[in-house]
Amino acid sequence: MSRYSRYRSLRTPVLTTLAALLIVTYLGAPLIAAETSTQPITPDSTVVAVVGGPGGMGYWVVSADGSVEVVGTNIVPPLGESEPVTDNVRTAYEGAPGALGIWLELVNGAKVAIGDPGPRIFTGHERPPGWLSGLAVKQLMRGRWIDSIDRGCVAELPRAVRIGQLLLPTMQESQFGAAVEEARDHQIAGILLTGGATPWIGRRVDELQEFASRIPLLMAADEEGGRVQRLRHILPDLPSAGRQVNERLEIVAQRAERHATQMLEVGFNVNLAPVLDVGAGPGIGDRSFSNDSALVTDYGVATIEGLSDGGVLPVAKHFPGHGSATEDSHHGRAQAPPLAQLLQDDLTPFQAAISTGKSAIMVSHLEIPGLTGDLPASLSSDAIDGLLRTDLGFDGLVITDALNMKAIADRWPIEESVVMAVSAGADLMILGTLADVGPAFASIDEAVYQGQLKVERVNDAATNVLRAKKVNACTLVGRVRGVFNTVHDW
Repeated sequence: MSRYSRYRSLRTPVLTTLAALLIVTYLGAPLIAAETSTQPITPDSTVVAVVGGPGGMGYWVVSADGSVEVVGTNIVPPLGESEPVTDNVRTAYEGAPGALGIWLELVNGAKVAIGDPGPRIFTGHERPPGWLSGLAVKQLMRGRWIDSIDRGCVAELPRAVRIGQLLLPTMQESQFGAAVEEARDHQIAGILLTGGATPWIGRRVDELQEFASRIPLLMAADEEGGRVQRLRHILPDLPSAGRQVNERLEIVAQRAERHATQMLEVGFNVNLAPVLDVGAGPGIGDRSFSNDSALVTDYGVATIEGLSDGGVLPVAKHFPGHGSATEDSHHGRAQAPPLAQLLQDDLTPFQAAISTGKSAIMVSHLEIPGLTGDLPASLSSDAIDGLLRTDLGFDGLVITDALNMKAIADRWPIEESVVMAVSAGADLMILGTLADVGPAFASIDEAVYQGQLKVERVNDAATNVLRAKKVNACTLVGRVRGVFNTVHDW
């Protein structure tokens, strides 16, 4: 069976099946770890306390069975010899001045002292963010991904970082210098290139990434092929989707992989492609592979596989399908066919893209009869949280089409549309210009402060963006703490 047709019989999950549970008490919520091995393991004991190591070196994680594990440092303080604890540990606390180490209070009331003198005890809300980092690194080295610890670390990041990671301004290469200020002040997620590119663009991207070393930037471009290819002056020409459909799937995948490698060489790690619209609707034309959803599916998945293999994040667009739209949403309000028709035809390629587990999804500004009413999909929770996330099971990065397109901008200013998009379930908002960053940033900050936008939604969106960057949020805690601020205190 070809790897490009496996999606017909298999759905690749983004996360592996949970094979083990690590239950940790943090802010009153359970933390769950996913073990990548297929062999079940014994669940770890409940962690009852986290102790700051002597001299600030690392943290000691105290389990209910009395075991103590040092994390966050290669320097392991001697814990000394002690009898095994047979009763569960109720709590842990610092001994009296001059007393030895960690005192464990057992369920039966007995007290046991272990370890070196001088540690500080953290419990509940007092636990420092650093303990999450150490624990997460420990588990990742064991081949696990701890979803809740990752999200817990995102929640510990400064507010400005979490907001900034939701914004992707559009700009020309000549404007990249101005992005330095926005990367510093607003912690933008990255840049979407518009216009052409010169042979010096790679050096400019490298300079930006060096400046943003704490949190790398997403550098995105529309490299669809044909008339939509931003890097055409420095990279080989790509045929349009309409032409590629005449080639074998293997050729399409190989070309996409090769092109992704070349994109990375000049600093671009996101491709806003492939177009999975079924049909040559207004504004689409030969950007679509075909009027046949099966062909769009086959060639779309081949492109996704190739781009991903080449190290670039593909972004399938324009969900739920622009091929039969009534208008080009660049120019004004546009309507998709009724939901029932979309389910039969237009959504098929997007279901396949989701099944690969390798693509982000761009949501269009189409109004969908029977689903979104007079709201565009990009601002509708029924379209994003409902259709895309719940019904189709997508748990990856959701990107909006540009919010300066007339389908949006004629009805809502950027301050409103960006908050509506995040509330609806979008993670990364494409802004029209760099000038939109400040107002968009401030409006999200204000919306959370006023209770119009849940902080958990901002945290989830930032989590998805950082994961798309392959950045473990736990490695950022402490490195960006206290450096950035917002006007409002949530």
